[in-house]
This record gives sequence, C-alpha cells and structure tokens, in this order.
Amino acid sequence: MNYRLNDERLFAVAELVRPGSVVADIGADHCRLVSYLVANGICPRGFACDIAQEPLESARATVQRLGLGDRISVLMTDGLLGLPISETDDIVIAGMGGELIAQIIGASPSAFDKRLRFILQPMTKAERLRRRLYRMGFCITEEHGVRENGFVYTVMAAEYREERREVDELFAWTGLLPKSNRPESRQMLFKIRSQLTEIAEGLDRSSKLASSSLHYKGILSELDSLLAEEML
Repeated sequence: MNYRLNDERLFAVAELVRPGSVVADIGADHCRLVSYLVANGICPRGFACDIAQEPLESARATVQRLGLGDRISVLMTDGLLGLPISETDDIVIAGMGGELIAQIIGASPSAFDKRLRFILQPMTKAERLRRRLYRMGFCITEEHGVRENGFVYTVMAAEYREERREVDELFAWTGLLPKSNRPESRQMLFKIRSQLTEIAEGLDRSSKLASSSLHYKGILSELDSLLAEEML
C-alpha cells in the first residue's frame, strides 16, 4: 500500500527516520506521519501518541481507514510517559515549541538511551531546544531547513551521547543549518538573522536594556560572516 504525505514539513521529518526502525510520533494528531512510514514499508510498525482524546480518535480513524491496525498502536501518553520505549527506535516530536520539546525529553529517564534517535521539529524557540539538548547530553547529528506554506522551519535529528556541555551562541541559534546544502536551510538562516536583528533593535529602543543588544549584535556579526563565506 502507498500512502502519500502531502506536507513538506512532515515529509522532511519522515526523511530523518531510520528505515527499519519502530517509530513513535508524540503528538500524532491525525497519524499521517506514522501511517506514511508504515504504509510505505519504511518502518515495520509504529506508535501514534497523544495526551488528548480527540486527536487519538482522529488517529484511530486514519489507522482503521488504511487497514494498519495490526502495525500501528494508538496510545494515550503524557509526552514519553506511557510509551513503551524499549520497543521503540526512533521518536518524533514535531509541531511544538522548542521549550516544550526539551521538557518532554527531560521528563523521561528512559529517553537517555544511546540506541534512540529523536527527530525534532520545533515551531518556535529552536535556539533554546538546542541549548537544552546539549545540556542534557544529547548531540544534534543532522539538521535541515524546510519550507511549508510560505514559512520556513528547522528539523533535526538528535542522539544521546552522555557528554553534557554548553554550546556557543552562534550554534545555539543556527545548529547544523550552515552545514546543510539545501536552499531551505539558507532561507532559515536568513529568518534567524531577521529574528536576531529584531531582538537587537528592540533592546536598543530601551535605555535600560540597550547594553544587552551588544550580545545579539555579536551573534549577528558572526552569522553575517558565515553567510558571506557561503557565497564565496
């Protein structure tokens, strides 16, 4: 059976899932992602998870319609709590704020397992997610930009490596996007540049916070140098 995924953001997430892995989608909504991965033979089976009853009913309806009930389990979980992680290889947490994603991972001791891969797609605060991941001992192994309906987002894969450390400010904001050769990744870098510019200008307008803008101007300078190098 073939099942199409007409969503560039979710397709970019699906690309980072390891073929042959048992996948879990936390906040699965209509279960489109897991259905795509299982129906197309990328994953042998999967878990569609959510904390609320309504999206779980939508997920069950999708699974039933596609005849995937023997390969996809629909579970009510609180983040990762309630997910049989020992039976899972790749865990997707997409479409949420970066801080919430970090909170979900940090709240589950079972998440700190080197065999797991996390595929993360923050809608906001990606810089805070990157910082938290490294502080918890995770490492981002791959990252790309993706464009959907006129907006650009980032999607990343992360694995637990035990070493807890602080990352520098440029990496917190850009991650591995500068190493990605996709045009959407460059678009995401320019979006980040606009965010940093807006923050710095906002701080400049406040007499009490003007000195803080120097911090963001420093990151902007590093980012501009990086973007200039890419154009050479």
